[in-house]
Amino acid sequence: MAVSIYNQMTGTTDADSAGTYVGSLDEPEGSMIERYFRTPAFFELMEEKGIYIRNNRTKKLLPEMLEKASVVVSMAEKPFIPDFLINNKKVIWWKVENPPFATRDVSEKTYNQIKSLIEKLIIDK
Repeated sequence: MAVSIYNQMTGTTDADSAGTYVGSLDEPEGSMIERYFRTPAFFELMEEKGIYIRNNRTKKLLPEMLEKASVVVSMAEKPFIPDFLINNKKVIWWKVENPPFATRDVSEKTYNQIKSLIEKLIIDK
């Protein structure tokens, strides 16, 4: 969600997404993200905003990715934060809940929260 919102707001493809939990048995790398949502509400909201991400695929965050990035935004939850991310000076930590069930209301709340954080990030650049 954050990558798509950032890229749409800036008119670029500068942002990329990778996960810290990707690669585990229940979230293999390269999986389409649509399979992780039990309702279509999240995707419907994004599509109303002009963003189609149903076919996006999961990618594992690797240390070398941080070397190439100027800023890294992490929303990783504590048990899934790799050591290489913890003390990296490029990392900005956002506390955004990863809801277990993305209803329309939850999806809108998360979208608005992330959009607001991105607006601040762009202004502070």
